[in-house]
Amino acid sequence: MVKASGVSLKFKLPLLMVALTATFLVTVSFLVYRMAEERIRLNVYFSNETTANSGQQALTSLIDAVRRDLIMSGDQPTTFRAVSNFDRVYKMIEEEPVGYLTRTYITENPNAADARAEFVDPGDGEYYSQSHASYHPTFLRSLRLNGYKDIYLFNMEGRLLYSVSKQADFAQDFSSGPNAETGLGKVFHAAIQAAPGDIVTSDFEAYALNGGAPGAFMAVPILSKKKTVAGVLAVQLSNQQIVEALSANLQPDGQQNIYLVSDDGVARSASVLEGQFDVFAQLSNVPHVQTAMAGEETLFESATAPGGQEVIALVKPLNIAGFNWTLVMETDRGVAFAGVQRVRWLAIIMIASSVVIAAIVSWVAAGRVTKPIRALHGVTSSLAEGDYDVDITGMNRGDELGELAQTIGNFRDRLKLADQASSREAKAAQKTAEVVNTMSQALSELERGNLACDIQDAFDADYEMLRENFNHSLANLRHLMSEIVVSSQNVGQYSSEQKSAATVMENRTESAAVTLEETAKAVNTLSDGVKATADRATRVDDAMQRARSEAEGSKEVVTSAVDAMDQIHQTSDEITQIINVIDDIAFQTNLLALNAGVEAARAGSAGSGFAVVASEVRALALRAATAAGQIQTLTTASEGHVSHGVAMVGRAGDALNGIITQVASVSALVTEISDGVRSQSSGLENINTAMRQLDSMTQQNTAMAEEAAASSQMLQGEAQTLSDIVSRFDMENKSGDGSKNADSEDVLLSA
Repeated sequence: MVKASGVSLKFKLPLLMVALTATFLVTVSFLVYRMAEERIRLNVYFSNETTANSGQQALTSLIDAVRRDLIMSGDQPTTFRAVSNFDRVYKMIEEEPVGYLTRTYITENPNAADARAEFVDPGDGEYYSQSHASYHPTFLRSLRLNGYKDIYLFNMEGRLLYSVSKQADFAQDFSSGPNAETGLGKVFHAAIQAAPGDIVTSDFEAYALNGGAPGAFMAVPILSKKKTVAGVLAVQLSNQQIVEALSANLQPDGQQNIYLVSDDGVARSASVLEGQFDVFAQLSNVPHVQTAMAGEETLFESATAPGGQEVIALVKPLNIAGFNWTLVMETDRGVAFAGVQRVRWLAIIMIASSVVIAAIVSWVAAGRVTKPIRALHGVTSSLAEGDYDVDITGMNRGDELGELAQTIGNFRDRLKLADQASSREAKAAQKTAEVVNTMSQALSELERGNLACDIQDAFDADYEMLRENFNHSLANLRHLMSEIVVSSQNVGQYSSEQKSAATVMENRTESAAVTLEETAKAVNTLSDGVKATADRATRVDDAMQRARSEAEGSKEVVTSAVDAMDQIHQTSDEITQIINVIDDIAFQTNLLALNAGVEAARAGSAGSGFAVVASEVRALALRAATAAGQIQTLTTASEGHVSHGVAMVGRAGDALNGIITQVASVSALVTEISDGVRSQSSGLENINTAMRQLDSMTQQNTAMAEEAAASSQMLQGEAQTLSDIVSRFDMENKSGDGSKNADSEDVLLSA
């Protein structure tokens, strides 16, 4: 084996340079590759963690915003007034209420099914339509502002009195039956039993009353002025809104997916990637889905997605009250680690190219530098020891070594200058470090919200402009924030005054509406009574006219009755004469029958039959005589009665003449009363119509006052939020001289 010391420098130097260069390049490239690979992996995992946290925060903020909105709305007088008015006017609908509401707002709604909320007032004059026109714009604005799918108002009996979207569930009963088993029915029953301010929830599930679309509901009790439960306010969350909140920070390349899983392995949000799965889908039993069902937070560096591709999976349980959700985020491994493959091939190409170039350069360079290198070695050694007076040989050479010698000479001269400048550079570096340190501290204070972190100590002349610009910027920012503070305070004060005025106006308008409604009812009742009195007076007048006519006709009847009585008396005399004749005939017949009986007895058996006939004729004669006597008695009594009746009929005729005179007077008075009552009824009808119009306008004014009070409350909340944001900044100078800070602000104002 040839020893290294025996090999010529011409060969040994290039080989050594190539070996060292290759080893260095391979080692450095491998380390750089490993560091780059590790960094890429960490960046991928960190990016996934950041994206998942962003989705978690967005979803949590969304649900928290819904909860705050429900709590505030459930305790607002406007909501209580809305559900109270809808409950009252629902019961005032003249026809069947459910049929009327379904026909008016769903069947005959001029808009499409997904745009029924745009229909505000049907204009049919119903009290429900007036209340709907007053409150619907406010709830529609709230729905659009918060991104809800629908908003509902229930009374205590479970009747859905109002909804914004007017779908198939509108006006239905949720107290029992199939509707009570839906998600909306469950939150209604839970909210009725909940404490004031408690939010009840129902997770996403198929909602049959909306065509089987996914529905998740949140509800809160509506409180009256006495803080008692007066109804239920509920909202339906949109699954699309949930998906948008989760996927807001996903990469646009379509290689990431994020969704929600419940503890039963069912997807509670649709896949962001199209064609994989929809909400309510039962996910495949893969490890990261099982971990999500168990509610454990884990990172899977390699997993199989429900769609079958290899992914990086991150599982994070969500702490959202009322919803048992776990967030799952999947990233395609091939796309995520594509940078690792690029770095690997780039490192291999760079190593191979560098080794080849190093070998060629080393071989050429070694042959040119090996001869004079020893001479230059001594020079470099002297220079390394600080001997700058050493003689450099070969500076007159025309080749590279001569240039190297000249370069070493120049290097020697520069080393002398460098030693002299090193002290100056050290001082300059120290000043620079002080400036950087001071600026870093000031920026740290500014990051914490301290706007009074002016730099008081002057910098070196080269950096003084930086300090002045920084201080001027802080002065500008302090002045701006001071104006914002004053403006936020003014907004809070004005909104508070507006809220107080709106509340007073609301109470007064509400009281006036109640009083006006009672007055309208009283006037309506009085109008009905006067109208009924007018009708009765008209009927009395007609009756008096008929009575007068009948009384006048009765006078003639009485006269005729007197004449008839006289005729009856004459007829009675004639009947008496006839009865006397009949009595004589009966007496003669009796004698004849007695004689016939005597003669029949004399005839013996031959006259027995005739004797029987004579006996019957005699009995008949006796009966005729008896009857004639009775008729005579009755006729005599009838004559007395007829005489008395004639006298009574005469007296009745005189009384009837007086009655006719009085009836004529009463009839005239009744006619005047009837005309006056009809005039009063017409006037009261006009007053009743005016009271109805005034009651309608008062109801609308009440709704406008409540809406103004709610807007004032929202404005005051926004002013408080602005004050809270500004209060995080400290604008007092606690660390430096206050006079200098004031000077800076004076400079700003003068500028």
